[in-house]
Amino acid sequence: MKNFEIERKYLVKKKDICFNIKQFNKKKIVQGFIYLKPAIRIRKCGYQYYFAVKSKAPKKYDKYDDLIRTEYEIEIDKNAYKYLLKLCKGRIIYKIRYFIPYKYKNKHYTIELDVFEKDLKGLIYAEIEFNSLKEANNLVPPNWFYKDITNIEKYKNSQLSICKNLKNVLKY
Repeated sequence: MKNFEIERKYLVKKKDICFNIKQFNKKKIVQGFIYLKPAIRIRKCGYQYYFAVKSKAPKKYDKYDDLIRTEYEIEIDKNAYKYLLKLCKGRIIYKIRYFIPYKYKNKHYTIELDVFEKDLKGLIYAEIEFNSLKEANNLVPPNWFYKDITNIEKYKNSQLSICKNLKNVLKY
């Protein structure tokens, strides 16, 4: 369990990925949302199961929008996951997450590249978590990142689960 997440999220165009992503470690993720605000999520990641609550950070961080958020996550068992999955609203999200090492200014990061499947096939985005706001604000992303979507509501997984007009998020 952790309390804060400092993260940037970027759209990625498949044609701009100039390497074979299959060379990196990956996990299949299946997740759903029981509630949207705050985001109450359940997730299967490989063979592990999680229950998480994500919400805005405390008021002193308001100016950072979604760059910093509060996150509480606990591991649950398979039976709890199966039960809670039935309570989810909207679509269940399927994606493959690739873990790509990235070095910037002598610091090592992991790019989590999410390649969506099923209803959201064609959507790809990358997330990078940081230890501080300074790191997040100073990062120059790799040239294969297309657009910073950290603060764009429609690209939050919770919103993707209820999006009626998928063309709105899949065309970029």
